[in-house]
Amino acid sequence: MTVNYSRILGFCKLERSLLGHQLEIATDKDVIVVNGLSHFNAIPQVNAINSAISSFIERKIELIDRDFKKAALGQYLRESRLQSTQRIIEPMVVLFNKNCESWKEHISNKHFERMNQFTRLLPLSKSADSLRKIHMDRVLADRISFYDSIESNPLTDEQRLSVVQHDDYNMVLAAAGTGKTSVMVAKTTDILERGLAKPDEVMVLAFGREAAKELRDRSKERLKKADISYDLDKQISTFHSRGYQIIAKAQNMSVEDFKKLNMSRLRKDEARKEFINNWLITFIEASDDNLNAFIETVYYAYNPFLSKSEAEHQEALKGKEFFTLNGVKVKGYQEVLIGNWLFKNGIDYTYEENYGKEIGQDIGFPYHPDFLIKGTNVFIEHFGIDKDGNTRAGINKDEYNKQIIEKIDLHDRMGTRLVKTFHYNWCDGELESELESQLKAFGIEINPISKEKIIEAVNQQDFIKNAVHELSSTLGAVRSEDIKGDKIRERLETAKIQNAKSHQLLIESLRQAYVYELTSRNQLDYDSMILLATEYLQNGMFKPEWKYILVDEFQDISVSRWKFLMELLKAPDCSLTAVGDDWQAIFAFTGGKLEYTTRFKKELGNHALAKLQKTFRYNNSIADTAGGFVMKNPEQYEKRIVTHTKVNTPEVYLMDNQDAERDPVQATLNVVERAILEIYEKDPSASVAVLSRYNKTKDAAKARFTKSRGFQKMHFWTLHGSKGLEADYCFILDLNQGAFGFPSERKDNEIVSALMPTIDVYPHAEERRLFYVAITRSKKRCYLVADPKQPSEFVLELLSPEYELNIVSEYFTPEKLAARKCPNCETGYMKPKKGHWGVYECSTGLGCTNHLGERTEAVDCEECDGLAVKKRGFGECISCKSRFELCPSCKAPKVVRTHSTKKYLFVGCSSYRGGEDKSCKFVSSLSPVHKKQLKDKDRIPL
Repeated sequence: MTVNYSRILGFCKLERSLLGHQLEIATDKDVIVVNGLSHFNAIPQVNAINSAISSFIERKIELIDRDFKKAALGQYLRESRLQSTQRIIEPMVVLFNKNCESWKEHISNKHFERMNQFTRLLPLSKSADSLRKIHMDRVLADRISFYDSIESNPLTDEQRLSVVQHDDYNMVLAAAGTGKTSVMVAKTTDILERGLAKPDEVMVLAFGREAAKELRDRSKERLKKADISYDLDKQISTFHSRGYQIIAKAQNMSVEDFKKLNMSRLRKDEARKEFINNWLITFIEASDDNLNAFIETVYYAYNPFLSKSEAEHQEALKGKEFFTLNGVKVKGYQEVLIGNWLFKNGIDYTYEENYGKEIGQDIGFPYHPDFLIKGTNVFIEHFGIDKDGNTRAGINKDEYNKQIIEKIDLHDRMGTRLVKTFHYNWCDGELESELESQLKAFGIEINPISKEKIIEAVNQQDFIKNAVHELSSTLGAVRSEDIKGDKIRERLETAKIQNAKSHQLLIESLRQAYVYELTSRNQLDYDSMILLATEYLQNGMFKPEWKYILVDEFQDISVSRWKFLMELLKAPDCSLTAVGDDWQAIFAFTGGKLEYTTRFKKELGNHALAKLQKTFRYNNSIADTAGGFVMKNPEQYEKRIVTHTKVNTPEVYLMDNQDAERDPVQATLNVVERAILEIYEKDPSASVAVLSRYNKTKDAAKARFTKSRGFQKMHFWTLHGSKGLEADYCFILDLNQGAFGFPSERKDNEIVSALMPTIDVYPHAEERRLFYVAITRSKKRCYLVADPKQPSEFVLELLSPEYELNIVSEYFTPEKLAARKCPNCETGYMKPKKGHWGVYECSTGLGCTNHLGERTEAVDCEECDGLAVKKRGFGECISCKSRFELCPSCKAPKVVRTHSTKKYLFVGCSSYRGGEDKSCKFVSSLSPVHKKQLKDKDRIPL
């Protein structure tokens, strides 16, 4: 009888039986029994057999140990290889556990202990990290000279760890200034140097040409210094160019030949906008339905009754302005509808005229009805109540309804006629029919104007010009998200976008026309390079063979790029390294999906994570301020930044922009100029950068300083454009409230946001990250230049004691800020109103009203340095609570004056400035009450 050793499950046993001794050997199928052995013969046979089995098992343990070390320690133990690696030792461990005592008796202590070690390693899912650490420690020790020399400074421990991690999926979170480019170069080179892959099996993907060029240039420089002969030019490309290469190869063409035939001019921003402009004109001229749909999409169709609080109402309207087709600025969307209906039906009107002035009588208080039909005494008031008389949140229902009755009674008494429309008319879709029936009843003729005149008005108001910009972003959104048809409407309705049907008609019609333009010419734009390449990968027209893929700026990856990347990763044994920083995700408007970074595990499963948290760029004061601020958002990864440079004083300065110059931008630049001169006096070789949220401010700063001597070492960046750059001293501008403030309160991207939904709902999430990027451009000191009269929400947050700012302004004290706080909303501050002497308005915009629905405005108090808020013809000071009458013409305080030559008393306006422009000329006679108030003063407030 012969038995293969591989079938034997353990050592043989010798048992006594009636016929002598019995030998038993357990195999994988049964137990082999040999009977009738004498004691004399059995003992030597058993010993010989067990000795042979022992040798076999020990040899097998050694082979398993060799294979296991190669799989688990000779390379990085990837998650996908855990099961196959576990199968190397698991069968032997099962045998060992069943026969532990006999194995202990027969095999050597060394082999027995190794089996114990194997047993403790199972399951590998629990011991994998320790095995990976052993592997990485060996690699780091063996290649220490490489990691010391591949960059100008030795790699940090965190950088080295990120270089040697090679799981299936690897995330490297690199905070600002922590050397992510060094990691990209070092890891790519390390893979090739260690023979983990051939050059054509490695791919590095960057987002833009400049980023790809920087990686190539940096690679050449570092490899040359390290005397390494690899050329990484072919490995490094943008997503678009890699997609283009795949398409060309799938069509059996060289990239050069393919490029000559297939690159569309529409890949250029200006050409795309020209196409959209021409298409849009054709679209609205094609039918009345198209024109009406377009006009509906122009406006932010806001329902004020959806807001649950005054603060929510103000937030919804922040940065919003409403202009009718004939250019009249009104307070809200429903008033836009009224104004547009009047215009389209040939009815001339004025908006919010002074009622008393129009009827030639002083009614004792300022009253400005919404609309007046020119040449008539017909007024229109749109009242914000539902059918039960309820008002939106923040408006006193009883007082508002009382005011409605008072206004109706006033018109009855004065003999003027009033058209009354209500919020519920709009809700029921009857607003226009109500207007028509009431106006006809008052004898107003309805004369609809031609479609051509409406289109002319649309052009005059720049609606098409503005829409082209928005539609370009919208087109990019639907192509980036790869959505069409009903999916567009579904996303709009999910986001509660009003007029979703009209938006879908416009967007889908544009998308179809655009795609037809490309396909009919067999051409590609940038989106097509990725979309078509993904399609070729999915249908097998191109087979990916890359083993290592590294992606730069991963936090900005879009849906289409993600799908493209997932197809590339289907190559056998492929590993992804995603390098980025969730704190610097600032390009959502181009399709960037932060959740692919913050929810990396949810998307891809277990992965290796490395955090680069040591920076050599900025000091601990800048790091603590910027890091603490951005981590308020729980969606961001937690990182604890360690800085090479330590300081003991706050190096983030808060300055005000108060200056004698009336223009706020020039006033800000005056303040910045004085600070820069002080910097150059102390640090002549310093680099200085001026950062702004908007191009307009950047251009103003550049024009100002490039013309002045002594400012040659300056840089001018937008916040988005500053990413990746640095300067010794940085000034951050535009820190004020409003549509063009920071954070930006513009609400003109609701459609793009709806089409590219995000799970990150923290307030101003992307703007917070943009602020982090801005602050961390500074190497030595960062200056925040803010407007205390309309302070940025970010500045107000940074005034909290948890942030250590160096506040070099008296205007940001709690007392100073409180004196200018809007009394009618939670976030606004009273700022000077353009074109009005001594008049202030809420920084949140026209949407801010008091509990009666009156627009929030204020004037300088005549008794103190505070501001007096206007209410029903009077002003009441926020600070000293004094109360006085307001001028009916300009709303400034009335004052009693003595005529300079004739010496008689009269009532005038505090905004009187002699012959200056915008000087108020209001005068009225003195009443007995006024005479009693005078008390021998030349000028007193009333």
